[in-house]
Amino acid sequence: MDSSLYKKTEEFVVNAFKKANKPTDVFHAQRTAYWIKELKPDADISLLISGLAHDIERAFYGDWKKGSSNPKDLEKHQNLSALEIEKFLQKENVDKNIIERVKMLIAHHEEGGNEDQNILCDADCLAYFEEKALRNAKEYKQEGKEEEMKKKLKYVFSRISSLKAKQIVQKWYKEALQELDL
Repeated sequence: MDSSLYKKTEEFVVNAFKKANKPTDVFHAQRTAYWIKELKPDADISLLISGLAHDIERAFYGDWKKGSSNPKDLEKHQNLSALEIEKFLQKENVDKNIIERVKMLIAHHEEGGNEDQNILCDADCLAYFEEKALRNAKEYKQEGKEEEMKKKLKYVFSRISSLKAKQIVQKWYKEALQELDL
């Protein structure tokens, strides 16, 4: 793995989210990369960069999709993130094959597809449940939107393809559901 490229990408992602005042997105990006390593210890640099940068468009365009699961919104989100990381990687003179692979992975991180797209999707879902699910459940409950949040949790859980990831996420999924039922 090219650790200097990974570090430069992480710095780019961290700085972009800090500038956009989105500190939880920094943690989510880092945890997504962490979960990729847990699910696929021999993950290549393209997959790891994709984990860091899969939501990077939020740093530049804001959270315009607001958790939407609308396929057109998800496609736009994926494509904007792929475009932003492509610009960064081009400035860094990264090999075109790596850039194309990163774009292909990020362009399918919401629904998966091939083995590595599924790993990225699973890692994204793991990071969501680990850090955001309970917090979101509390917020939705305060707003009286428990049923909407239950649908969101079910949707994110349904995106997970690997048994290992489903087993890991169970405790966080249950915690969030319990919060909604209190």
